Amino acid sequence: MTNGSGFLNNVLGGIAAFAQQHLTERRLHQERLAALRDVIEQVVDASEPRIRLVGDYADKLVDAVGTALQYCEKLTGQLPPALTLGARAWAADMRVNAFFATVADLRAALSQPRSVREFFQQRGQPEECFALMLMVKRETETFGSALVGDILVREVRQIRVSFSEHRLHFPAASETELRQDLRQRMLRFLAGRAQERIIELRTRRDALEEQRRQLRAQLQALRGQGRGLHPLLSSADAEERRLATLEQRLTQTEQELADARKPLGTLDDYLTQVRQVVGQPEPSLHLHRLSLRLNRLGVKLDEDSSEPGETLALFELDSLGEQRIGALVRFSREEWSAGDAV
Repeated sequence: MTNGSGFLNNVLGGIAAFAQQHLTERRLHQERLAALRDVIEQVVDASEPRIRLVGDYADKLVDAVGTALQYCEKLTGQLPPALTLGARAWAADMRVNAFFATVADLRAALSQPRSVREFFQQRGQPEECFALMLMVKRETETFGSALVGDILVREVRQIRVSFSEHRLHFPAASETELRQDLRQRMLRFLAGRAQERIIELRTRRDALEEQRRQLRAQLQALRGQGRGLHPLLSSADAEERRLATLEQRLTQTEQELADARKPLGTLDDYLTQVRQVVGQPEPSLHLHRLSLRLNRLGVKLDEDSSEPGETLALFELDSLGEQRIGALVRFSREEWSAGDAV
């Protein structure tokens, strides 16, 4: 009896432990769902609001949204600290000097964005602005003088790096606020990609439905001609070949249409599309850290070069086939005003 009681106690203990683990996991899941609820709603608003008609839609999205949010936090965490922009920085900091050919160019870039103007014109704003600066990087092959050891060598092949099309985005009162804003914008971007994916699928489905309609109409017209006088005026073999070709195209189109309908057959399918795009953010949004060592003239240097230079810690944003070099920057109201007055 003792052995029997011990076995029963072990079984009951195992069941109780399993139940307790299940309850704990369920509680943690509910806590995570509550913490991400607002973010989930933002994703739904930006992708496909109709999926709210799906039962437990938030519960079905929580893992994907959590993954996306973690990915966006990772990307913003990789961004180098904000770089100070200004006339003094241009003269003293080779990184700023590399970005802008002249101080006038720097100040012109600060003064152009309407968003920065509106930021400084608001009451109670601080005297400093933080923003994301995006640029286009160009590399041009040239020849010039360079130190090889202690010897100055002429006509050395060099790569000159320049930056243009400077744009300031998302002005904020602090670097922390800017990074938070970037995380939210990245998440909305991923939700927008889900919306675009749904639109692409729906457009293809509609195009195939129209193609099927046209093929059916052509077949009907061709068969109707066969019942009239048309066969007396044309080759029977040609008509048969045309009929066979249309029937083959219709069969193929109907198969493609059946496949195109599957991804968006129900609202659950729409939710699945959102979950797949948002939960796998890497294909849609890339951010690569970039390190460049340049001299004062913007010539790219090898890491082991003895020539004086500065290493630029940047990042390259790659999204939808577009590449931009980025840096977080900070600048004063005084510098902005100087550019605005030019």
